[in-house]
Amino acid sequence: MQKLLLTLTAASSLLLAPLALPPAALAQRVVDVSPDLNSQNVSPSTSISGQFNSTDGGAVDVNSVRILVNDRDVTNNSVVTRNFFSYRPDQALPAGQNRVRVEYASVNGQRRVVEWSFAVQQPQAAVRITSVTHNAASNPLGPGSTFLATVNGTPGARGSVLLIQDGRTVRELPAQEVSSGVYVATLNVQSSDRVAEGVVVGRLLRQNQVTYAAAAQPVVLSTSAGGTTEAPQVGGSTGGSTGGSTSPGTSTGTGSTGSTAALQPRFTSHQEGGQVSGSFTLVGQTRPNARVNVNVNSRVSVLGGLINLGSQSLLNEEVTADANGRFQVQVPLPSRPTSGTQYIVRATARTGNEVSNPTQLTLSQR
Repeated sequence: MQKLLLTLTAASSLLLAPLALPPAALAQRVVDVSPDLNSQNVSPSTSISGQFNSTDGGAVDVNSVRILVNDRDVTNNSVVTRNFFSYRPDQALPAGQNRVRVEYASVNGQRRVVEWSFAVQQPQAAVRITSVTHNAASNPLGPGSTFLATVNGTPGARGSVLLIQDGRTVRELPAQEVSSGVYVATLNVQSSDRVAEGVVVGRLLRQNQVTYAAAAQPVVLSTSAGGTTEAPQVGGSTGGSTGGSTSPGTSTGTGSTGSTAALQPRFTSHQEGGQVSGSFTLVGQTRPNARVNVNVNSRVSVLGGLINLGSQSLLNEEVTADANGRFQVQVPLPSRPTSGTQYIVRATARTGNEVSNPTQLTLSQR
């Protein structure tokens, strides 16, 4: 949390002290307030807290502390010590601007008043997942196939799929909302992918709400399986079929030589698992004059990917391939690039009503 110092500053909306205090009293202050000063979209159930910092000043008289939220005295429902105060609302805070006022004095009788405000988000419907399906439920998938997972749920969220491969290793796949409330994640199965009984978990995040749901069927990836490749239907798919027909213009299997195979983007500048330095340019090949949508997300994880420390959307751009089918996009750096940062690249191509199978590539920062 950014450390906020509540001081006598005319330019700040946070007010401190109506009294003229001796210099020693200025060291008596409030820091690390939560929610932050002027923060937006705060949860209505948030806790309100702060720390008393009395370095070089008198200690806080606990009995003098009064905490008011929207002019309501909540001191009796708060936790107050000489160094800390915290209040958890017994009912949801109202949407819009909320005000906090903390009055206190030092053991030497020096009185202080601190005020700040924050904005609570408007009420919203709960994020829900209605189903999680995938195309490896009936038959194992082998190298060269595309694993496809579909999450159906609340529209307008940020989706991802967690593939728990052996009960311990978690692989996160970004999901794209291909139609309202339908999120699709794909993985190009490699010869190194061996999963005997994988678990597929869908995840939807919207603002501060997050929900999870698991697919009923396990995933099997095997080097001895041929598998199938199935692309999501555009404009009305409601689930991840485990067989049967595909959407118009898509293909199953790995040996197709038709027009859709030529349409599916392939990257010529980088290979799966490659490394990059700084910002980088992706170059690829598709059908001449096709429109290619390229989506790039960065993520930082530890413990072999078990814990995700954060992700960031870097690029979501549509480009048109030239007359030879060549396309390229420039990928910017994340806000805090570190060694080991992963870049998940996903590309699909479109020409007329024909949409290609998605191509996914994972790169890492040197």
